[in-house]
Amino acid sequence: MRFHVFSSPKDLYEVMLKDIESAKKSIYLETYIYGRDEIGRKFRRALEKKAAQGVKVQVLIDAFGSGSFKNGFLKNLIKNATGTEKGLDKRYFYNLIKLGGEVRFFKEFRYVFRIFGQNHERNHRKLLIIDDNISYIGSANITSACLNWRELVLRLHGKISEHLSKSFINHWLIADNISVKKLKFIFHKSFEIIHDLPADARMLTASRYVKLINSAENEILIETPYFVPPIRIRNALARAVKRGVKIILLLPFKSDVTFLDILKNRYLGSLYRKGVNIYYFNKGILHSKLLLVDNKFFLLGSSNLDYRSFVHQHEINLFGTNKEIISCLRSFYKEGISKSKPFNYQEWKSRSSFIKVLEILSSLIDDYF
Repeated sequence: MRFHVFSSPKDLYEVMLKDIESAKKSIYLETYIYGRDEIGRKFRRALEKKAAQGVKVQVLIDAFGSGSFKNGFLKNLIKNATGTEKGLDKRYFYNLIKLGGEVRFFKEFRYVFRIFGQNHERNHRKLLIIDDNISYIGSANITSACLNWRELVLRLHGKISEHLSKSFINHWLIADNISVKKLKFIFHKSFEIIHDLPADARMLTASRYVKLINSAENEILIETPYFVPPIRIRNALARAVKRGVKIILLLPFKSDVTFLDILKNRYLGSLYRKGVNIYYFNKGILHSKLLLVDNKFFLLGSSNLDYRSFVHQHEINLFGTNKEIISCLRSFYKEGISKSKPFNYQEWKSRSSFIKVLEILSSLIDDYF
């Protein structure tokens, strides 16, 4: 099986568009954010061209992530929350649909009072599958907003793409409210495709995190943009340090969500005192998601290390033991550390009382983030 690890969205989009151009049978695209911007337009043109050639094109976009709201008040209230120029709707894809392409928006907002109910259950997955043969899984959305971000996307060439197609089709049906058995795991050789579903008490990815951390003997490497870990993950990290496991946590110095930066702050001092090594990426926005354990296991995909991913959102992640992929992911991680600075505990301790109060207040609602 051939693969490639991408960290640069510019390089990623260029190869994605070439793969779309080469499609002969089918193109499945699933994303949380689809920007109404230059990158969004490039992908739209490429998809229209293939639909005109008779290629099956299906696009699944999260309604909140791309600002699609049925309710007018919500549209005005939240339209800028995602960083896109304007909200999307099917009119944006008029030509694509006219040419035979299909576009679905996952759970469009309708009622204000359901913001923290069903409206909070978003589709955060990111997938692109070409001809059941080439597939992409990782952290990157389709938008110009992240062109200079640090992302992590794995391009896979081979049979595993057929399984990712099954995952997409299953979710495509779910998005259309069609009764279908929801997938949890798909196995392929040394890989597992893990599907997280809202309100699933087992929290599959969180449970896998705990299991891998508990099994670690030498080293745990974690990279995540938003760090609001459940207590069982924090406890697992503390136990691993006591066993003598080296743990390195790579976070953005500043993420694209200030509120989540405040939330993460309250955990860092305690973990640092227990022996966790913490680094801040300070060469732009870090949006990648990765777990590496003992040079044996990797876990990557769309899930952040926070309650929102584990409890409230549809996510897709890839677990594996492939040595070549792990080697490339370690190089990717090392490159991130080289552009980072160590966590300053004394600076953290001297943060203002106002920030400390915000941390305490924000902790009351961190189950939603």
